[in-house]
Amino acid sequence: MLRITPAAGTAIKRLVAGRSRAGLRVHARAGEGRLSLSVATLPEETDLVVTEATTGARVLVDSSTAEYLADKVLDVDDSVTGTIRFQLSGGT
Repeated sequence: MLRITPAAGTAIKRLVAGRSRAGLRVHARAGEGRLSLSVATLPEETDLVVTEATTGARVLVDSSTAEYLADKVLDVDDSVTGTIRFQLSGGT
């Protein structure tokens, strides 16, 4: 299952501030071989919802992307002031 670092959880919470059921949606872009990220106010019916334990931040993963992310870690690189850059690591 996708793992979310506490730092990524904190960044997600900042992005969805004030929206209690919102989360960061991750889905594969068909035919492009890359992922897309967006803020979603509610999970879709078929989404897998992954919650970071310390912050309660939620990542919403569509069913077709869940298998690819199963052994990945979502982290954040916030070394550039005012910019949030999510990154995936691990797995193959």
